[in-house]
Amino acid sequence: MTVDVAAARKDTVGTDHVVHLDNAGSALVPRPVADAVVAHLRREEQVGGYRAAAEAAARLADVHSSLARLIGSSPGEVAVLESGSTAWATAVSCLPLTAPRVLLGRTEYWHNVLVLRQLARRDGLDLVVLDDDEHGQMDVAHLQRELDRGGVGMVALTHVPMGGAQVQPAAGVGRACRAAGVPFVLDACQSVGQLPLDVAALGCDVLVGTGRKFLRGPRGTAFVHVRRELLDRLGPVLRDRRGSADGEVEARWLESWETGVAGRLGLGRAADYALDLGADPVRDRVTVLAETLRDRLAAVPAVQVHDRGLVRSGTVTFSVRGRAAGQVQAHLAGQGINVSTAPLPPSAAAHVLDPAARERDVVVRASVHYYNTEEELDRLAAALP
Repeated sequence: MTVDVAAARKDTVGTDHVVHLDNAGSALVPRPVADAVVAHLRREEQVGGYRAAAEAAARLADVHSSLARLIGSSPGEVAVLESGSTAWATAVSCLPLTAPRVLLGRTEYWHNVLVLRQLARRDGLDLVVLDDDEHGQMDVAHLQRELDRGGVGMVALTHVPMGGAQVQPAAGVGRACRAAGVPFVLDACQSVGQLPLDVAALGCDVLVGTGRKFLRGPRGTAFVHVRRELLDRLGPVLRDRRGSADGEVEARWLESWETGVAGRLGLGRAADYALDLGADPVRDRVTVLAETLRDRLAAVPAVQVHDRGLVRSGTVTFSVRGRAAGQVQAHLAGQGINVSTAPLPPSAAAHVLDPAARERDVVVRASVHYYNTEEELDRLAAALP
């Protein structure tokens, strides 16, 4: 089974207007997702928000089911929130930590690190930054040594860093954490929609994903999976939470009662769209395109590609000699090509050990998706200054 690229581009209006290589930032929304959002907003326009939501109750319930199927979870273990950062902070802040040491990777997303620093000050946690191996991935051997020392209350890992290609060895981390009885939190915001995900195979207790990136959902949507065995032990949540209608504790306890219904429906439609395509064909297509782009860029004399990792994602980072990343981004935008900029995989230690530290190495980030074509990659390479 392969992705029907022509059909995907026909569903993607934006491909007629721009070469979109910023899927790690916000992907082009497919027509069925846009239609789901707009149709509900039109219904709210006609009958009001409460009645429109009541009419959509069955479809809203299906959103949790679709997201659960996408990651191998169950509907009761999934909550829908407004952003990946909010989902991560909400889940982590009410996790029952039974020991003070928190282990995290060097490429942990900066917002997650800031939340952990706040929790460390509040609860007396000790944040331990794990080493990378020679491939720029979390060193699982170092993780195991720290777990063997004991006193670990949580392990946090960003599956794919915002400014790097490497896919972290999440399944290996999950096995080590499960054997040690330590909760494992996986930030999958950059991997959901481009890589197959299964929470059981990954061994994670919490998984966070966002809608707007590779999942191709609307902005302002995200979700979190919390393993059922943890739900009864979650601490208080300072939100206008929904609770559970039948008395059974569900992850929806983390949700806000007031929310954008149209966006939720769009998120569910995006999950269904991804499920229809299949995670394996999407991963295979993205992998080929990303490696092709790296080859194209490496052939340009002034370009340096910075990607590392034994397994690499659809994010391609590079720099152009003599040009700042922002200058390259602006130049490409003038050619109808969307890219973004990002720091090279940031060191969490810079935030934990030295709050005044700032990342200096900003690079261009071009992130491919299955609806991109080799012709678009050629166009990017040819347009570089």
